[in-house]
Amino acid sequence: MKNIIFYLCLMAVLTTGCTKGFQELNRDPTKANEDNMDPNNLFTAGQLNYGNITEFQLYELAPMVQVLASTAIQTSYSAGDKYSSQLFSYNDRFFDDGQTAAGLFAEAQSLAEKKDPDKYANLIQVSRIMRVMAMQRITDVYGDIPYFQKNGTLYPKYDLQADIYKDMLATLEDAAEKLDPKKDKVAGDMFYDGDTEKWKRLSYSFMLRVAMRLTKADPATARLYAEKTKDKTFKDFTDNAILKFDGNADERKNKSANSWFGDAVTFGQVRWSKTFIDFMKNSDDPRLYLITEKADTGMRYNNDLSRPALGYTKVNPAPPGKINEVPMGMPNGYDINGVRSIETAAAYPGATGTKDNVSPLGNYARPLARVFAQPNFPSFVITYAETELLLAEAKVRGWDVGTVSAQDHYKNGLVFAMKSLEQLNGMLTMGGEVETFANAHPLDESSQAKALEMINSQYWVATLFDFVETWANYRRSGYPILTPVNYPGNRTNGVIPRRLNYPNREAAYNSVNYNDAVGRLGGNDLDLTKRVWWDK
Repeated sequence: MKNIIFYLCLMAVLTTGCTKGFQELNRDPTKANEDNMDPNNLFTAGQLNYGNITEFQLYELAPMVQVLASTAIQTSYSAGDKYSSQLFSYNDRFFDDGQTAAGLFAEAQSLAEKKDPDKYANLIQVSRIMRVMAMQRITDVYGDIPYFQKNGTLYPKYDLQADIYKDMLATLEDAAEKLDPKKDKVAGDMFYDGDTEKWKRLSYSFMLRVAMRLTKADPATARLYAEKTKDKTFKDFTDNAILKFDGNADERKNKSANSWFGDAVTFGQVRWSKTFIDFMKNSDDPRLYLITEKADTGMRYNNDLSRPALGYTKVNPAPPGKINEVPMGMPNGYDINGVRSIETAAAYPGATGTKDNVSPLGNYARPLARVFAQPNFPSFVITYAETELLLAEAKVRGWDVGTVSAQDHYKNGLVFAMKSLEQLNGMLTMGGEVETFANAHPLDESSQAKALEMINSQYWVATLFDFVETWANYRRSGYPILTPVNYPGNRTNGVIPRRLNYPNREAAYNSVNYNDAVGRLGGNDLDLTKRVWWDK
C-alpha cells in the first residue's frame, strides 16, 4: 500500500496523536495488519488531503486567473502573476497531493471490500466518488495522467483524458445509485457525517461539473450526463461540502491560509487583482467591501498581519477602524523597482508611509487577513452556488436539466455564492443587500454568448479559493475575458498558461510512459500553452 506510513500516522493524529504507538505504526508497510485497520480512517485522511488544496494554488493559479496579483519576482508568487520560470519549480504538488488523496480513497475502497463489503457498502461508494474528485483535479491541471492502473503501480502509463472523463462520469452515476441509507453510515466523514442522501446529491452535482467540462470537446456526452443530473443535485446551500480545520496539527491547518501567515513578507506583496476588484466594482457587488482591507500605514504594518488593518466603507465620515475609500485592485505583471515597477502602472495610487517605512502597495486592497489568512479558515469543496450556475448554463444551452429557468438558477448562484460565505466566517455576513443585488442584475439572455459570459464570470467569483476549479472553468468557458500580462522574460510569450508541466522526476523515473504522453502534446512538456483534451 503506497504511502501507508503517511496515512497510518495521519490516522493516529486524527485520534490519539502521532507519537503514541509510533513503533507499531512504523512497521514494514508490506506487513501491515489489515485486520486492525479501519477503512473509514483512510477515507477521513483522504478527505483532509483532497479538501486542503495545496498553497501553490495561490502562487500559480490565483494570479493566472487574475484574482490575486503580486509584485514578487524570483519567488513562488511570480509563477502565476508573470508566467515566470518558477512555474517549472513548483509544478508537482497538484500531481503528488492528488495521487496521495486518490490512493487513500482507493485503499479505503479496497480494504472495505476485503473486510466486509456489506457493512462498508456506503464507504465503498463514497470512496469511489472522492477518488474521481481527486483524479479530476490532477487531469485538469496536467492532461493525460495515470488513472486506470492499480494504486501503487511502479511505472504507470498515462491514460487519455478522453477515456478518463468517460470513466469518471460513469463511476459517479454508478456510485450515486448504489448508496443505500439503510446500510451503515460512513464513520469519520468530515463533510456530511455519513448522510447518504447528501452524498448522492454531491455525486450528481459533481457529475454536472465533470459533464460541463466537456462542452467544447464532447458536447453530446456533456449534454447526456448533465441531463442525468436533473432534479438530483444540491437542494440548497446547506448541502455545501465544507472541510473545517481546527488550526492545530499541520494536517488540520488550511494550507493556503496558513502559508500567508507563515510568510507575511511575501504576503505583503500580494493584493487583489485589479481585474477582480474592477469586476465587482462595476456592478457594485456587496462582496467588494466585505472581502477587502487596507494595510495600516507604512511597510512595517504592511507586513505585520497581526496588526489590525483598515476596512473599507461607503460611510462618510468613516467609523473607527475603517476608511471611506473604494477598494482599488493592483494590476498583474508588475514588480517593485524592477523592469516593470508598479509605480509606472496606470492610475498608481502612490505609497503609504515615509522614508524607510514606505509601503509601495499600501493603497491597494488586499484579502481580509484576519479571515482568509487564518489556519482554521474552512474550505469549500463544492457548493450549491457553483452547481446552480452550471445548471443555468445547461439551461441556456437548451438542455433538459429540470423545470427551473436559467434566470432562477443564475439568481440562486448569485445569492448563495454570497450567503455561503457566512458558513466560512461570521465576518463575511451580508444582509438584504444580497437579494437587492441579485434582483438588480438578472441574467441577460438576449444572446447565448452574453448569458454564458455572465454565468461563467460569476462562477469565477463563486469558486474563490478553489483556484484549480477557477482556472479549469476559465479555460473551458473562455470567461471572464482576461488580458494576459507580458512581463519581460516570461515563459509563455504573454499567454495565460493552459496546463502545468508534469513533475520533473517523471522524465527520469517513468520515462517511457512520460515520453508517450508528452509526444501527444507535440513533444514539449515545457510549452505551457499546449491545451489538455477538453480545452479546445
